[in-house]
Amino acid sequence: MLDSKISNSKQSSENTEPHLPSSQMDELVREFINNLGRVADFFGFNRLMGQLYAVLFLSPEPLTLDDMVKRLDSSKGNVSINIRALERWGLVRQIYKWADRKNYYESETDIWKAISGILQERERRENQNILHSLTHSIEKLEQVSASATGSEAVTAEFYLKRMEALRCLLQFGDQLLDVMVHGGEFDFGRAKKMTGTVSGEKPEPPLSFIEFEIIEDAD
Repeated sequence: MLDSKISNSKQSSENTEPHLPSSQMDELVREFINNLGRVADFFGFNRLMGQLYAVLFLSPEPLTLDDMVKRLDSSKGNVSINIRALERWGLVRQIYKWADRKNYYESETDIWKAISGILQERERRENQNILHSLTHSIEKLEQVSASATGSEAVTAEFYLKRMEALRCLLQFGDQLLDVMVHGGEFDFGRAKKMTGTVSGEKPEPPLSFIEFEIIEDAD
């Protein structure tokens, strides 16, 4: 009698649980894949890269290039090119299976590790390139300013003032990205003063790396 009640209660509970039809599930997966494609496009990546990452991220097992071609209805060449790009960013890794000649791939599921890799390899590198170019321009302008007179000297000083403010901002960005990648605390109050040149304030020197309190991972 008791077993019968338990059985009936279990069946009733199972019948009241929401059931998601496979068509709805497929639609939700497609929406997720498309959304990741839009996110990738927004941040300057190829849309297919985001879609490939989404497909692998939702897959419980590693997939081959052929698997991804079928799921995204794309050419194998295009999928192969974008998978290699994802590998370079550390978002995807290749998996080898014994006695299987096919290449399998899986996504990096540690989201912060994936993001920090992008910050380190793309955003910070690009910021440093711009910073290097701007510093070169400032040095050249300083040489011109040293021999300039009259209105030309005033103009050169104005340009130097504005360029130095931008350089401070880029240095701030570079150091902030470094803290984001490695972990730590950042003095935003002092960083704000670094860009005070435009408003007529005297900017503070850039923060040195030792002024960041890097928090080591306890593990």
